[in-house]
Amino acid sequence: MHPTEKPIVPRHGLRLDLIPREPHTAVVGIGGAALAFWVHAQAFVVLPLAFLVTVRVRIRRI
Repeated sequence: MHPTEKPIVPRHGLRLDLIPREPHTAVVGIGGAALAFWVHAQAFVVLPLAFLVTVRVRIRRI
């Protein structure tokens, strides 16, 4: 085998699935974010929480 050729080996890693939640749950997340902006909350606090409410995040090892 030449030094430039790499053997084929399985690589371990992470699989990140982003699955949208049901529409009524997404409306609650968006409404909560809008309410938080209305009371002048910081965007870096509100947006990640609204994202986690509206999208199901699944992390798995592969």
